[in-house]
Amino acid sequence: MTLRAGFAEIDITPPLPCEKVGWLVRIVAETVRDPLVAHVAVFESGDTRIGFVSLDLLSIRWREVDRIRDAAEKLGIPKDHLMVAATHTHAGPAAVGAGDVKRNDGYIDHVLVPRVTRALQEAVAALQPARIAFARGCEDRVAFNRRFVMTDGSTMCHARDVAKIRCREGATDPQLAVLAATDRNGRYMGTLVNYACHPTHFGGDNTISPGWPGAMGNRLKDHFGPQCVTLFLNGTFGDVHTANPLNPEHADDPQRIGAMLADDVRRLLAAPTWLDDVHLTGRTTTLRLPWRDIDGPFGRDMPHRQRFGTEDIYEREIEQLRLKQSRRDHFPAEVQCLTVGPDCAYVSIPGEPFTELGLRIKADSPFAYTQVVGAANGMVGYIPTRRAFDGGGYECTLITSSCVDVTAADAVVDAALNLLRQ
Repeated sequence: MTLRAGFAEIDITPPLPCEKVGWLVRIVAETVRDPLVAHVAVFESGDTRIGFVSLDLLSIRWREVDRIRDAAEKLGIPKDHLMVAATHTHAGPAAVGAGDVKRNDGYIDHVLVPRVTRALQEAVAALQPARIAFARGCEDRVAFNRRFVMTDGSTMCHARDVAKIRCREGATDPQLAVLAATDRNGRYMGTLVNYACHPTHFGGDNTISPGWPGAMGNRLKDHFGPQCVTLFLNGTFGDVHTANPLNPEHADDPQRIGAMLADDVRRLLAAPTWLDDVHLTGRTTTLRLPWRDIDGPFGRDMPHRQRFGTEDIYEREIEQLRLKQSRRDHFPAEVQCLTVGPDCAYVSIPGEPFTELGLRIKADSPFAYTQVVGAANGMVGYIPTRRAFDGGGYECTLITSSCVDVTAADAVVDAALNLLRQ
């Protein structure tokens, strides 16, 4: 075997009590429903190493990504060969700030970065001959587009008045893709699972939880053994969610969702084709995404605004945006591409892209297995499609988590395709 792989995982649950992030208001976590985990996968072929880090967090800033990459570089993983992604759970600590919630620097410095560094060290130390397999299928019972075109022509996120809904605004991406690795004895070492959907369960209560991505990983341990480490790499999830107001009988339960996705993975891997000799590559590009004009047509007074949280939170956030724009005329955004053999590629976007963007990238990608990963290597906030701004809604309403220009969607799609075609 020429391919080697190593996996590791480590607890990154914060000390309690701690402030949560995911809602714009201050919520204090007092109990742990399920621990938060950092999952790591490292692959080596010849003299090339690439790595993936999946964190049970809402998002991660590029500064912390850079610190984690510094540690990886010392382990033989070049900085542009390591992807650091958040699952986007809304029930985690404040590794970033949002609204009235301030970033928890103590958690970042004393828990997150040192423990992820340790997990990287363990994954590299665990490198051993391995085989990998790719598989994909469709799962359309979990994710639903959460933006609805209303009878008055506006677009609303999480619309409750079903009688005023005309239709859903956008699509979902039903593709569930998996990369699996086994050791020379056929024992599962780990899986990388890519699927596009918001994990928002428990965000508004006083508990810590990875939500359904954690439930999926636990179920895969039941299937493949306790040694199996699952990295969940969320897709272009910006406008999709597990709730379905059009079906009152839909059970929006994180344990059920996690079990469904894990069972899908198990079925997809029922008869895989295993490979033990693949070429690995990694490359990145950094975009200069322009800010949205605060006083322009899609700024603070945009028609069809939808605000979750109090008006004063939004006004304070907009003043913060003015200050940021006075210091820098753009938002840096890294797009990355890691390839595993001639058929599989992972391309990352540092934000919450709308699902349509991922579908566009997959449609034009030269790779048979193209996984688009959101909330990776930083966070610029929501990246809606250009036409979504005309209808408005929460994801397009100006705030620090929705502040890039309407041209950002096309820019990240073009950058992703350029990397995939190199």
